[in-house]
Amino acid sequence: MNIVTIAGITVIAAFLSVLIRKHYPEYGMAIGLITGVMVLIMLILQLAPVLNRLRTMLDSTSLPSEYGLILFKALGISLLAQLSADACRDADENSLAEKAELAGKVFLLILALPLFEKVAELAVRLMNGGEA
Repeated sequence: MNIVTIAGITVIAAFLSVLIRKHYPEYGMAIGLITGVMVLIMLILQLAPVLNRLRTMLDSTSLPSEYGLILFKALGISLLAQLSADACRDADENSLAEKAELAGKVFLLILALPLFEKVAELAVRLMNGGEA
């Protein structure tokens, strides 16, 4: 699977969606949503070797494994929030798309909260003359 295949699938889906949307708007949206999920799955399959390589690199560092887990979760949250926002925009629901993006940002903030706490602890230790 390469970018040409994915581009072809998305262009064909867009063409079908435009044709069908005239008479059945709900089916046009369904085509867009199904195509988006298919492309996301194809991309995740393509990213598997890259993610394994990143995991190997993170394991070889002295960083705790939770940092890598947070990184992968953040990637998943970002992709899902963008996919849902794009699906909402395809349905001409821009306000819902903004809410989906806002939810993604809030969940990223919640996910990163332990990292913020560790940075704050480190800053307090450095200000008190302690070791890092």
